[in-house]
Amino acid sequence: FLAFMTAALLVFFMVSPAAPEHWSALYSVYGRCAIIAMLALYFWKCGLRGSTEVKLVIWYAIWLFVTRLLNTDYYLENEFDLVLKTFLCVAVLSTGLVLDPTQRRRFFDIVIAIVGGFYFIVAILAITACFLGIYFYIPPENIPFGIESYYMYAAFYFIAPFGTNRTISAVWFYIASCLMVYEFLNCRRKLWRIPIVFAWLVFYIAVALAFCRSIKLAMSVNAAMLVILGMKLIKMKSNALKALLIAVLALVSMPLVYKSFDLTVSATQTVYDWIAPDVERISDPYVGDGRVQTFGDTRDLKESVSNMSNRGNIFASIIPTIKEDPTLLLIGKYSHQIMDIPHKYQNYPYFHMHNYLVQTLMLAGVVGLLLVLAFTVMLVIKMIRLFFSRLPGVTAAVKTLTLPLSGIFIYGMMETAIFTNCADDRVPTDFRELAFFLIAGIFLGFYYDAFPAKKKGGAE
Repeated sequence: FLAFMTAALLVFFMVSPAAPEHWSALYSVYGRCAIIAMLALYFWKCGLRGSTEVKLVIWYAIWLFVTRLLNTDYYLENEFDLVLKTFLCVAVLSTGLVLDPTQRRRFFDIVIAIVGGFYFIVAILAITACFLGIYFYIPPENIPFGIESYYMYAAFYFIAPFGTNRTISAVWFYIASCLMVYEFLNCRRKLWRIPIVFAWLVFYIAVALAFCRSIKLAMSVNAAMLVILGMKLIKMKSNALKALLIAVLALVSMPLVYKSFDLTVSATQTVYDWIAPDVERISDPYVGDGRVQTFGDTRDLKESVSNMSNRGNIFASIIPTIKEDPTLLLIGKYSHQIMDIPHKYQNYPYFHMHNYLVQTLMLAGVVGLLLVLAFTVMLVIKMIRLFFSRLPGVTAAVKTLTLPLSGIFIYGMMETAIFTNCADDRVPTDFRELAFFLIAGIFLGFYYDAFPAKKKGGAE
């Protein structure tokens, strides 16, 4: 039941951008009831037991509930969904731990097939709209697929599936691409690798046209991880020479992969110029004649690196904010009030603090931050240990589960996705957060299979 509900709710939140108004109506009653029923059964069977990581998320959810009360939200009229979705993350995380290895693999394969199929269609539609510079609308609510522009520091155009911010949609395609890597190594029928590779290429192009540099960095780091993983399988007489070769190839692969996104965009421009599609674009009156055919990120990378894409100004507001309202260190703030004070010290009204740890501090105080930090550190340690493990039962496919987890952590240092309020205000949480906890649970399940002595308690 837990596995079925986890998959169902993951899909439910995944499709929310396709019809947000209908989705919201369904969620307001049926969605909440489904989550509460799932949580009731989970805590009845498992209580507060589980691995240390599960316990940390449970106590974070409890503490988040307590801080809402301390912020005078006595009846959870303001942030019921925030608390509910955090408890949902507990159950989603636990799914991979309560299943045995065979069930876990079968369940994960089914989820990957659904997620991969959905985002493959979304990516194709988004790339088509961006490439042609057109808009089209998806029933029943006429949600747009089109090309959007960015003018804060420089002008460039990018994909906009479901009218969603590119830094959010880029994560969808990134996670889907990582799942394709896992499935490529995991599938038993080798012919399946052909559509898997094709799907991965589509997701890669979608990420390139989203121009989200934190995700491009995540994929570059993932490439280095894959180089390390591949080189470890090669036998060499000299371990020192092998280690040196691995280090060099890993370091070289990162800038090459990052640069490959620029080459992909340039190739897109070349294909566009060669085809010269003659289409009637309703977008022309809005974005300007003759400019929609230009692909490329016009931002200065050196300038962006020097000021962390203006995040230095965001992070500089932390200390003045704490000085003005030190109570947030104890009880946090309402999610919709987090940015009220920081905006006084920022040069732009940003929607969040662009760092999941800082956002957690602002939301749930020091206690919440420590719980999330402990979860992060423990998960990263296990990721490193399993990734470099030589145990016979730890396959290369299982090791690739560290790719999306590390990528979301990298992304989380520049944006928000986990443990906090959702950046997409159409939903209380979204596919990014739920997919992270699902993959983390699957990973921990395989980890504790490999290192059973390290498991304490365990959900039953």
